[in-house]
Amino acid sequence: MNTLKRYRYHILAMALLITLLLVGARTKMSQVSHNPSELPPVKMSQQQIQAFEILPRRDSTIPLFATYGNDQRRTIFNIVSASLPQGQKGAAFEIARTVISEANHHGMDPFFLLAVITTESKFDSLARGAHGEIGLMQVLPSTAAWLSVQSGLPSNSNLEEPAVNIRVGATYLAHLRRKFNRQGSRYLAAYNMGPKNVRRLLAQQTEPDIYPARVIKNYRQIYKSLGDAPMSGKRSIASVN
Repeated sequence: MNTLKRYRYHILAMALLITLLLVGARTKMSQVSHNPSELPPVKMSQQQIQAFEILPRRDSTIPLFATYGNDQRRTIFNIVSASLPQGQKGAAFEIARTVISEANHHGMDPFFLLAVITTESKFDSLARGAHGEIGLMQVLPSTAAWLSVQSGLPSNSNLEEPAVNIRVGATYLAHLRRKFNRQGSRYLAAYNMGPKNVRRLLAQQTEPDIYPARVIKNYRQIYKSLGDAPMSGKRSIASVN
């Protein structure tokens, strides 16, 4: 007891120091994790290429690409933040960063990935599908296991983790994009119904269009929202279906 009394001020001082360090660390993390300027820049040339795969070349949506440049980082962050359900908004920066990084890595438009996420889960990372699909991009565990090498993730990764889910989903989309020779409606349909079913429809001279139309509608809506509002405004696309 005497020993504790002798060093009680040292103990209190150490406790206070540790508390201050923890608060400082949390403050620093908060500042970094909510600053869109810390996000990777968007590769605009890749956006243009994928837009031509998804939309008609004379679509009035496409010229919007030339307007925004690297400021798209803030737009993407705002869209994600506004679209996430309550209780999940703290993951906005991580999701925005992963969307941009994966889009850059696979030569995609990050707004395209946002459109797929909207269509699949309305930004609910805890969403579960009728056939066992999980998370933001509704990825099957079997698909994640099969793509583990390509995505650089363990086969048993937690698909409810936003970054993991987006990484696997984007890798799968990139695989399908190559498989269907960059024909937008076909690789989108394959993401939803599987490549075998798409090929079966094509063999019957039928183009799959229901799911692609839903994604394209969301994709257009995102670009429409950019044209309707200032870049700093918060826009939710989770209500579009």
